[in-house]
Amino acid sequence: MTYGPTLPISEEIDRTKYRQEGEDFYNKVIRIAGTLKDDRYHFEELKAALLNQRFIPAGRVQNAIGAARQTTAYNCFVSGTISDSMKSIMERATEASETMRRGGGIGYDFSHIRPRGDRIKSLDSKSSGPVSFMRIYDAICQTIASSGHRRGAQMGVLRIDHPDIEQFITAKNDDTSLTGFNISVGVTDEFMKCLENKEPFPLRFEDEVYKYVDPVALWDMIMRSTWDYAEPGILFIDTINDYNNLGYCERIAATNPCGEQPLPPYGACLLAHLIWLNIYKKKITIGNLTTSYSSTIFLLLSEQWTMLLTAQSTHWKSRKKKLKAKDEWVLVLQV
Repeated sequence: MTYGPTLPISEEIDRTKYRQEGEDFYNKVIRIAGTLKDDRYHFEELKAALLNQRFIPAGRVQNAIGAARQTTAYNCFVSGTISDSMKSIMERATEASETMRRGGGIGYDFSHIRPRGDRIKSLDSKSSGPVSFMRIYDAICQTIASSGHRRGAQMGVLRIDHPDIEQFITAKNDDTSLTGFNISVGVTDEFMKCLENKEPFPLRFEDEVYKYVDPVALWDMIMRSTWDYAEPGILFIDTINDYNNLGYCERIAATNPCGEQPLPPYGACLLAHLIWLNIYKKKITIGNLTTSYSSTIFLLLSEQWTMLLTAQSTHWKSRKKKLKAKDEWVLVLQV
């Protein structure tokens, strides 16, 4: 029996990115399942899921697990807090270099760094601001090849109430600046209220208000930059924390480089895919519709219809629940 990708381009990607030298798809699966197994039974179950591509771990897992190279199996990281000191800035930069060297992508919150032009009392000089220090991290990213074959990935975040937010918004308005970064603005509830009410919005650092700005103009600056340069992104940072189930013990200020995974300081995440079309293949009939895949059924339900949706428990024992829908598309997943 033949396993693995069937399209030539998929086979090439799997071979060049996720396998070790001399490995075929089957042996890659054996390596992964053999490393992650709890016992023999678990090994066989995991091997079957991987071979039939019902479950596919993310690329870093496939590439790193059980491999001879000392790389990370985690895709996404967020840096420890970058405090307003040279020691903290350089320590986080050193940690970031090691993370990227081993194949991880990393996000940072630069909001704790004092604004440009602020006085540094110990040196009787002026701060260059968070955007300038981002260039140190950018240079590290450009210099270090991530696990030997690709450039690292980074996300830089600055809160919308930081006094340097306008410089940050336009920091990538060319083809040469901060090319090792994605950037996102951490938008607060306070800003959205000021925007809605068209009230002056305070830019502050450590509870000191530096100036008030027009929130409509600031929002327009973000939108125009995003339209013209696809940067910055938006993180509704207060909403993220409100919905965080671990909000009682952690505060999220940044995301991984791609932006889909908010994480606390020193947080990390693993990614994977469940391929539903390879999990459920039995034919199912609902009304006069028969489909080959019970996991992806789109039905246009009228006001008079009643749908019986099977909700499966972890032991695959069915229980039925009546659902009604009024003239709308409904995606039915039998899971």
